[in-house]
Amino acid sequence: MTARRMRGADVASLLRSVVGEAAGSAAVRVRVDGGRLEEVLCEIDLDGARYTLSRVRAAPPAGGLSPREREIAALVAQGLPTKAIAAALCISGWTVCTHLRRIYARWGVGSRAAMVAKLLERGLL
Repeated sequence: MTARRMRGADVASLLRSVVGEAAGSAAVRVRVDGGRLEEVLCEIDLDGARYTLSRVRAAPPAGGLSPREREIAALVAQGLPTKAIAAALCISGWTVCTHLRRIYARWGVGSRAAMVAKLLERGLL
């Protein structure tokens, strides 16, 4: 059955099948291809065709921090508040907070002090 000829009920059934497969699969494979990460959530063979549900992300920068994240982390290490960092880098305070949230998530920390300590420990600051 081609995608154009699928009825709403067929599409809903297929989506339920894919979601069920993705929820039931414990092993999630990750492929690295040309500077990007592809996380394969689910693979299904249907009518002789293989369908893959995956999430593609850019590979993390070498060293664990992008150049902008490195600038922000260095300013945090100097003790500057969010508004001062934003003014120094000519970006908004929201952008500074977004970069900090991403750094926190990547490094598994929950505060500025923990982030600075971990980055100093790894020699990134």
